Amino acid sequence: MKYSVLLACLFSVSLSACASSSVTPLSRNTAVISTSAAPLCRTTGAASVAKQVAAVATIKAGYERFVVGGFETANNTQVVSTGPAYATTTGTFNRFGNTVYGNTNTTFGGRSTVVTGSNDAEMQILMLNPGDAGYEQGIDARATLGADWQKKVDGGINNCF
Repeated sequence: MKYSVLLACLFSVSLSACASSSVTPLSRNTAVISTSAAPLCRTTGAASVAKQVAAVATIKAGYERFVVGGFETANNTQVVSTGPAYATTTGTFNRFGNTVYGNTNTTFGGRSTVVTGSNDAEMQILMLNPGDAGYEQGIDARATLGADWQKKVDGGINNCF
């Protein structure tokens, strides 16, 4: 029981900051959002974080909605297998006259796999206010963040879950 609680706590801590993003302003109302997320997040998680960061950037810039002008994702993850940490060879033999019969057995151990890399997403956004062309087709920034949008604007988005 204690082990499962400890494991759950470690897992949740490791996911508490599984994504990072940057906002690069291109003009007063356009920006590029770049997000990098942990392998566990997959590209869909990275895309979700990028969309939420776009919403936060829109609100912070004083706008209500945004339109995505370009979007791409990339899976830059890989699984690396480490070599064996040890090898143990045992053998037995019997001799009958001038002939030796036997066998050997080698056991390799300590091999593990490590997942490295990141899932990335990048989008260009155009931020809009009422009266701007395309405002009606824009994505509502507050609705994207949900009921606790102010908390997300203040604290930022660093989690893909």
